[in-house]
Amino acid sequence: MQTMTKHLGGPALLLAIGVGFANACGVAHADRFPTVLYEVNGPAVATYISYQTDTGQQHQANAPLPWKTQFTAFGGQVFVISAQGPGPISCKITIDGNVVSNATATVGTPARTACTH
Repeated sequence: MQTMTKHLGGPALLLAIGVGFANACGVAHADRFPTVLYEVNGPAVATYISYQTDTGQQHQANAPLPWKTQFTAFGGQVFVISAQGPGPISCKITIDGNVVSNATATVGTPARTACTH
């Protein structure tokens, strides 16, 4: 009796590896869309805020502080926010109520801070 072994072809093998990698790294599943909150805090006005959302790169100039924005993300994206203004100035990224990144800048003219996840 002959035993048959089935091998995965190139595209199928890459898909299997990608799914395994995504699961191992905690990439969000397509049926779950996290709520993301970006915050910037400081004593005055942020002269410039730049951030990445589900719709692309966004900018805000001369934003009164505290400042925040919230959106529903799709799975697997990178979250980034940066801000500059009179220090101290801080940023924070919260996903589904959990703080995943925060940073504060106290020096510089202007002070610059960035958070990523």
